Amino acid sequence: MSHIASVNDRRTATDLATIQPRSKPREHIAYIEYFRAMAILMIISGHTFVLAWSHFADEDPTTAGLSFLNVVPSLINSGTAYFVFISGFLYGQVFFDRMPFAEFMRRKALYIGLPYLCMGLPVALAEIASGTFSITMMKDGVAYPQNSFVDLVVLMATGRMVNAYWYIPFIFLVFLASPLFDRFIRLPAHLRFGIVAAAFVVAMWVHRPIGNLNPFHSFLYFANIYMFGMLFCEHRHRIMAYVARPLPVALLACLILAIAFAQALVFNDTSNIERAPGDGWMPLGFDLMLIQKYVGFFLFCGFFALWGGYAAKPLRYLAHNSFGLYFVHAIVIAVLMRMPMALSPHVGEPITDFLLYFSAVLAISLMTIELGKRLLGKCSRYIIGC
Repeated sequence: MSHIASVNDRRTATDLATIQPRSKPREHIAYIEYFRAMAILMIISGHTFVLAWSHFADEDPTTAGLSFLNVVPSLINSGTAYFVFISGFLYGQVFFDRMPFAEFMRRKALYIGLPYLCMGLPVALAEIASGTFSITMMKDGVAYPQNSFVDLVVLMATGRMVNAYWYIPFIFLVFLASPLFDRFIRLPAHLRFGIVAAAFVVAMWVHRPIGNLNPFHSFLYFANIYMFGMLFCEHRHRIMAYVARPLPVALLACLILAIAFAQALVFNDTSNIERAPGDGWMPLGFDLMLIQKYVGFFLFCGFFALWGGYAAKPLRYLAHNSFGLYFVHAIVIAVLMRMPMALSPHVGEPITDFLLYFSAVLAISLMTIELGKRLLGKCSRYIIGC
C-alpha cells in the first residue's frame, strides 16, 4: 500500500511503554490530515455565504434564479459532516482502547471545552447585554421577566451566539457517549454495519434540527456518520485499495457532481432538510445531502491519498490550526456582518464576492491565530483552540 499517504509513528516501543502501558503502535494517516484541512475550508466557506450574498446585497443564487450557480453551495454546504466523519475515524484510530474515558474527557475539556468558554462566553454576554438575544419563559399563559442567567445558559448550551458554535455542545454529547461507541466497536462486524444502517435511516427520518440549535437532535442526525468513520478506519486498508486510484476517484467525483446538480437543478434545495419544532414526526423529504456526503467520504480520502502530498505543507498547516480556525472564523464573520455598508463592498457577481469574502475571512482568521499564538504562547491551545 505504498501509494497511500500513510507513515508509521517513529516512537520506539520502549518510549511507548513508558508513556502509556496500554498504547499500541499507531499510524499517522496523511490523507485524513489533508482531508481535515479541506473540511475546515469547506466549513468556513459555507458560513461565508451569508456574508458574501446577503450582507447589503442579494446575490444568493438560490433566491436570484441562478440555478446553475446553486451547484456551488450544494457542494459546500454541510461540510460539518466531513468533520464528524474524521472525528469518528480518529476516535477509532487514536483514542479507542488507548486512553481511559476520564483522560479522554479531560483532554477534550481542555482543548475544546475551554476554548469554547474563552471564545464563546464573551460573545454570549455581548449578545445579552446588547438585547440581541433573550428568552421569554411562559407558565400558564403568563410571561416571566427576562432572566440573563437563563439567556446565558441557553446560548452556551446551543452555541447560538455565532453561526458555527452549535457544533461544540453537539460534539461534547458525542464525547460523553464514548463508552457506548466503545461497545459499538467491540460488536461483531455484521451488527456494527446493521447499527450504522439503522442510524442512517434515523438521520434520513429526523433530518437536521432547525438552525442546528438542538444538540440532542444533531446527535441523532450525525451519529451514523461518526460510527461510519470508525468503520472506515477499521477497514481502511481494504477500502483504500479500491478508492485510492485515479479511475475510482474520477467516478466518485462525477457522482458527487451529479448529486449536487440534482439538488440544485431538480430539487432546488442546496442544503440539508431541517426540522422545526412544529413539523411533526414524519419525514419531510429525501435528504440528498446526506447521500452526497457519504460519496464525499470515499472521494476525498482517495483523492488526498493520491495527490494530497503535492500540497502537503499548506494542508498540514491548515489541519494543525483547524480548531483554531473553527473558533476564530465565526467571530470574524460576526464582526464583518456588523460592519457598515461602506466597509462591506460587493462586486455584484455572486461567485466573485463569495471568493473575495472567503479569502478575507480565511486571511483574517489565520492572522488572528498567529497573533494569538505569539501573545499567548503555550496557553493558546486552551484559549483559541490551537
